[in-house]
Amino acid sequence: MSTATTIGERLRQLMEEQEIGENELARRSKVPQPTIHRILKGVSNSPRISNLEKLAASLGTTASFLAHGGGNRGLFGSSDTGMPGVGIGTGVSSLTGSARHDRASPPPCFWSYPILTWSEAIQASRLEVTAPGEKNQFESCDYLKSGMAFWLKMCGDAMAAPIGVSPSLPEGTLVLLDTGLQAVPGKLVLVELPDSPTPTLRMLIEESGRRYLKPLNPAYPLISLDNNCHILAVAIEARIKL
Repeated sequence: MSTATTIGERLRQLMEEQEIGENELARRSKVPQPTIHRILKGVSNSPRISNLEKLAASLGTTASFLAHGGGNRGLFGSSDTGMPGVGIGTGVSSLTGSARHDRASPPPCFWSYPILTWSEAIQASRLEVTAPGEKNQFESCDYLKSGMAFWLKMCGDAMAAPIGVSPSLPEGTLVLLDTGLQAVPGKLVLVELPDSPTPTLRMLIEESGRRYLKPLNPAYPLISLDNNCHILAVAIEARIKL
């Protein structure tokens, strides 16, 4: 169990175990390096919860561990039960019974991306950096972006497929999108349509040399993809929070 008694000490311990410096942690977490330095030095004993969550996600642990300590660090092969091979931070468990992670193996890397509104997505997709401020919520995952990455929360039922059909994105589903990926048929894409204040998410398909935007719900019509439509980003991952 860790003997660290402050946030800064716990943060430093994790950084040393994973051989991560201040600049690298700042790059991964998107928390400014001066902020990380102040936490390590004890100047900032009550960092913002948003920064704490981003730092924790980047180190494969939890904001609760950084803030309060305790036995459950949320790291690969580290838990209150002492059971090896269970990665709490990744959300994936080994069921083989024989998985064993060597102490020298690095934990998975996590990055935090903002949850945008649909209207914000049009502007953010044209930028190389995250434009929205701290009012945004963030969601962490192990995907390393190619361009600008952000999450959108599904609205309506146009992308809710019939029961038993996959993929299906019912209302409330979080979808991770990346502006740096190539849009090819079969991918789910975010598209800016003419005369629409918000973009739409559909599956890109191609028939007889023409491209269309297909909803996963067959009750909605196909949309012809022409030169007036602008593909903003490609979907990478979807998750539902209960």
